[in-house]
Amino acid sequence: MPIIDAHAHVARVMTGFRQPLRFGRAIDGGREHQFFPPSFDPTASSPEVLLGYMDQVGVDRTMLVQHHLYGDQNAVVLASIRQWRDRFSGFAYLGGMGQASAPDDLERLIDLGMLGLKVELPSTRRLRPEFAWDGPAEMRIWERLARLGRPLWIDINGCGADDVAALDRALSAVGSVRLTVCHVGGAPEGIWRERAMMAKKFDGWVDLAALPLLTGADEEYPYAKAQDLVRWAVEQFGAERVLWGSDYPPTLNSSTYRQLLDMVRRHCDFLTPAQKELVLGGAAEAVVREFSA
Repeated sequence: MPIIDAHAHVARVMTGFRQPLRFGRAIDGGREHQFFPPSFDPTASSPEVLLGYMDQVGVDRTMLVQHHLYGDQNAVVLASIRQWRDRFSGFAYLGGMGQASAPDDLERLIDLGMLGLKVELPSTRRLRPEFAWDGPAEMRIWERLARLGRPLWIDINGCGADDVAALDRALSAVGSVRLTVCHVGGAPEGIWRERAMMAKKFDGWVDLAALPLLTGADEEYPYAKAQDLVRWAVEQFGAERVLWGSDYPPTLNSSTYRQLLDMVRRHCDFLTPAQKELVLGGAAEAVVREFSA
């Protein structure tokens, strides 16, 4: 069974909110951040470096996702999946999604090889404060996604009940968009369970990306609190709907890529061997097979 990272980022040049400096640092809103490890100099995330990490630990394929901390990386993602077709899959990015051309842009990107659409709520709303899951411009995008039969990947970390309700209304009205909620809904903060369970309602998946980071700075490998969230996800969704992901490269500030993988691969002893195979790649392989053009 392959090992698949369901959540990582590439950017040859950072063009979004976090403008690159040197040695992994970036500036956003006048504040400097150690966004990537200091070895990432210049501050960027090339697919070739990611491939090196994948090869080092035995990851066969990675799903490339996007949002505006990195900027529009559609060209880089498409080039990566064309050059390394057996190593990368990708998700489209539509910015603030208020543009009249957004549904057609989405269809063009899917025709070019993207699996579906990724939306990260905080950076989308920074680009366009009036973004609403059930707004008229957004509904046209979900309707096109449904017509194309492709999934919606979302990061709704930190959002409240109003956004969850609006998302529910929007996807219920469309009726046939399958949903992945990243980071197990932003666990363990806020109404993370309600956010995560939207994936079950819309016949989708949750990914485990960045859980060791989200569970707190005091977490040490092998990340007992993050493992508890893996257990919860598998109990709620079944291992066939849970996707391991790294959130590479910013998570390398606090973990090695091997540790992010081995949290599940060598630990999570509550999982059967068959469940581990599904979480580490079997479930994601089914996603790639179902939605590849």
